[in-house]
Order: sequence, then structure tokens, then C-alpha cells
Amino acid sequence: MIDYSTESRNASAGLDAAADVLVNRQAEAIAAYLRGGFEIPCGQCLGFELEHFIVERDTHRPVFYHYPDHPGRIGVADILAELAGAYDEALWEEDAEGKRSLVGLQREQAVLTLEPGAQLEISIGPATTIPEIEAIYTAFYDELAPILEREGLELSYAGYHPQALARDIPLIPKDRYRYMDKHFAQSGRHGICMMRATASCQVSLDFASEEDAVRKMRVALGLGPLLSFLCDNARVFEGCSVFDAALDPGLVAASGLEVPTGMVRAAIWNDVDARRSLLPAGSFAADFGFRAYAEALLRSPAIFLPPSLTGAGATWADGASFSTAYAGRELSDADIEHILSLFFFDTRFKRYLEIRPADSMPPRYALAYTALLKGLFYQTEALAELGRRFAGLDDTAVAQATVNLRHDGYDADVYGRSAGRWLEGLLVMAGYGLDEDEVDYLDPLGDLVAERKTLLDVPPPALVSHRT
Repeated sequence: MIDYSTESRNASAGLDAAADVLVNRQAEAIAAYLRGGFEIPCGQCLGFELEHFIVERDTHRPVFYHYPDHPGRIGVADILAELAGAYDEALWEEDAEGKRSLVGLQREQAVLTLEPGAQLEISIGPATTIPEIEAIYTAFYDELAPILEREGLELSYAGYHPQALARDIPLIPKDRYRYMDKHFAQSGRHGICMMRATASCQVSLDFASEEDAVRKMRVALGLGPLLSFLCDNARVFEGCSVFDAALDPGLVAASGLEVPTGMVRAAIWNDVDARRSLLPAGSFAADFGFRAYAEALLRSPAIFLPPSLTGAGATWADGASFSTAYAGRELSDADIEHILSLFFFDTRFKRYLEIRPADSMPPRYALAYTALLKGLFYQTEALAELGRRFAGLDDTAVAQATVNLRHDGYDADVYGRSAGRWLEGLLVMAGYGLDEDEVDYLDPLGDLVAERKTLLDVPPPALVSHRT
């Protein structure tokens, strides 16, 4: 029976007040950490991340992390091991029994890591120019390509796996992903798809102040639907063609999930976890900033507690919020980085701004995308103009833009203007913010916009080779 007595209500109010004090203290620690981004010496650096599926060349079937029942069959872990000599440090995951699994490699300006379904990601940076990023990526590719050629494998650049069903792709041996998988199975229907079968291109940018960070966050969120549309590179979802879905609305895949008619990753993220995806809570509110961002994170379920908190292995949080899980403990930088890493908004705060709507795509397009963002966000006039145009946006307007783009493509109404006009203007604006030797990097996306195409209109063979 619920106790409605005055004493009970007062006790409950006291608990709520104590919780608010705790959240406020923790939120200030996170906000102070984010302000540390102002001190980064570069000031206008770039971070570049590109995820790849490793697939069999002839069948496009996925290559798993390892094949314990087939000792002679090469997996992604074996490929990492063969690349290790070219890197300075190997990254390992250790389980409760002390067994170690290779999950990454790193050297100066380049880190290889594995996403949950063994997608291979390269993270490049900090860099200051597009040619610098291209050179680092090319060095990575040239080391990897002979191994793939020998084994009859290739890299697939796509937003969703070109052949496999998500349920058939095993997770790599990493506690973080095991607990995330468990959580997302309870928070939405598409978590399994997001983790095992999606791949993206992400770009990170610096900010100079909290005001600058919030302005860039809002502009990035406003641009998100347009970026997702232009870089839409998922022609298959759960073994079904999105083109078939366009002709047969409501088409259902073998996994029981409806096939989106385009912008597959956006549709997936719309049904993963409302507190962790798409737009941060209150991002267009007048009082939005580092503190508000942190408070929303702290009140969300922690999913799992890391070894640094438990003193042992990772542990299921069983619904506890981050604030509760970290009660009685001053948040360290490692604690804060763990919290920030478990939210997956289209644009998110770290000690930099990470912009995430684009699908994985061949490097010539990924470099064009990076040039587009550099030219817009590191150019004072362009950023100010976009800030003015997006001043009246809210979550509903951004969500409606995605719906319109999926239905009407380049003719879609996006904040009162056609998508085609938006994208033409953005490319012109970006060109003014790039160095002379960077402007031509925009051409692959410029050609798509001029011809009113997206990556879905590029023949698949052109989406395999990385050469520009």
C-alpha cells in the first residue's frame, strides 16, 4: 500500500532534494571537464572516423571477429594481429578468467578499433587539413589491402551490412558491448541492428567556448537530416532492398522489422533508446549548455559499471542511474569519459564536438564530407549565418525534416526551403572556408548535388575501391 502521509511525502521530498544536490555536483564536474576542450592547443583541429565492414569478396558475407570452431579460418582478430607490427601499441580486452582478446591498435594520429559486430574503424587525428587525413588513411589502407587480397576479402563501405542479418553477426568479446546489447534489447527494437550491422563516418571539431560549443551543436543538429540524406549509403536493410521497400511500403524483413525506404541509420536510431540517441534533451532550449547536457546524462540508466568503479570486472547496473552509481565518489576524468561515451546523439559533446549522422562511405566521399564540415564550422561567417537560420528550430522541426527528406528527396521542404537549394548553398558556403588545396575535395558531393543524387544512386562497385 502506498503511504500518502505527510511524513512520507516529506521524506520523499528530502530524498529528491538530496538527489538534486548530488546531480548538481556531478554535473558541474562534467561541465568542468568539457570546458577543458577550450585548452586544446590546436583550436581548429579535425578528427575523422570511418567504419568498415570486412566481407568476403565474392559473397559479401561478413567476416566475424574469430572462428573458434574453424581454427584455419581468418577473422578480424587475425587481421589486426597481422597489422600489429606497424603500430606502436596493441589494445586488449581481458575477461573474468583473464583471457585477453585483441580489440585495437594505435600509433600516432591513427587508432584502429572494433565496433560491436567487428566493424573495423580507423580514427584519425588530431589533424588540421584534409590532405593530412587522406595521407594517414591511405597509409592504413595500403597496409591492409595486401592481407585482404590474399584472403579473398574486401572492405565494404555502407551504412548497413550489405548481406547479413544483424542477429547472425556475433558480438566481439568485449563486456561493454555485451551489456549495451542487453540494455538496448529492452529500450527499443533496433538496438541489435545498430550495434551489429551499421557503419558510419564521424567528424570531430573543436570549440572555443561553451557558447561556441552550443552554437555548433545546434547548427550540427539542424544540418543533421540534410547530412544523413546526402550521405545515405544503405541500400540494404536486413537482407532487403530499400528500393523494394519504396515500391512496397511496409515491406518486412526476415527479422520481422519493417524496411525503411531510405536513410536507414536514421530510422534505426529512432528506435534504439530515446534518452541516448538523435537529439540531446533540451538542445534548443534557452538554458541549454554543458550543465544541462550533463544533468540529462546523469539521470539516465548507467547500463553497466566499469571495472574502475567496481574494482573487479564490468557489472550490470540493473537500472541504476549514473548519478546513483557514482554516488559518494568524485568523478574522475575516466569516469566522465565513460559516461559521455554511452550516449550516441547525432551530435554529442566530448572535449570536442562529434558529428555523427553520415553513413560509412568510400574515402573520396568521406573526405568531401569532412571538407564540407570544416568549411562550414570553422568559417565565422558561415557558422553565424547558419546559426541565424536555425534560431527558431526545435526537436519537432528536425524530426519533420527527416520525414520529408525520406519521402521527397531533393524536393523535400527542410525548414521552409528545398533540400536541393540547401545543399547547393552549403557547398558554396563551405568552399569559402577551405584552404586552396582543399576546395577540390568537395567535388564528389558537389557532383551528387548537381545531379540530384545521393550515394544510393552510385553503382555499388564504385563503393568498394577507396581510391579517389
